[in-house]
Amino acid sequence: MAITSSREESHAGAEHFCRTVRSTESLLHPESVFVAGCGRGHEALYIRKELDVKVTGVDVAQHWDPIDSWAAGVDDFELQVGSVLDLPFADSSFDIVFYHHVIEHVSDPAASLRELARVLRPNGFIYIGTPNRHRAVGYLGSFDANLVQKMQWNLNDYKARVKGKFRNELGAHAGFSERELLALVERHFDGISVLTGDYLQFKYGGRIPKVLLAAICSNALRGVAAPSVYVSARRS
Repeated sequence: MAITSSREESHAGAEHFCRTVRSTESLLHPESVFVAGCGRGHEALYIRKELDVKVTGVDVAQHWDPIDSWAAGVDDFELQVGSVLDLPFADSSFDIVFYHHVIEHVSDPAASLRELARVLRPNGFIYIGTPNRHRAVGYLGSFDANLVQKMQWNLNDYKARVKGKFRNELGAHAGFSERELLALVERHFDGISVLTGDYLQFKYGGRIPKVLLAAICSNALRGVAAPSVYVSARRS
């Protein structure tokens, strides 16, 4: 099995996810991970490498190269076209779900979580990341965008806010506030933990002054200072 990956091809979310799984005692020996919304597949491949588990990824369109792919010949690794609203898998098929910056693009977020709960095994673990809809500034940590793009995206966000259209269903890349995401997740999952502060410490520790980072992660400021919201939960 030959697997290659790099930080440039992945995202801090995939790395933080793997660290979270490894540090969770009840997840020491998972057998399968489902990547809901796998995009180009690099995050799924990174997870396959790091956790040494069977990884299945689904995306609504094929963004990966199926021929002479960087993942060719990798065992227990499969990417396929499908919708998180109607997955082609039996109930209780997976131990863990990685749902990273996808829910904000789904036409029915609540239904997607219901479907992901269905394919999770009892007490299965889900990891969710999404942009923070109440963020003051976003995209600063986007690994595949330049400064001009990040500035333009933030400008577009504020234009949508002024027009009262900063909602996912209205075409904006808005995401969810922490409260909004928790309200969605608690319908189908329990054992919910907010991971936003831990994620920010993981991604920006050593890059941002400790005092400033602690303030960003605090309960008082996290709601507007954090660019994204991260949570984990268990299937009810």
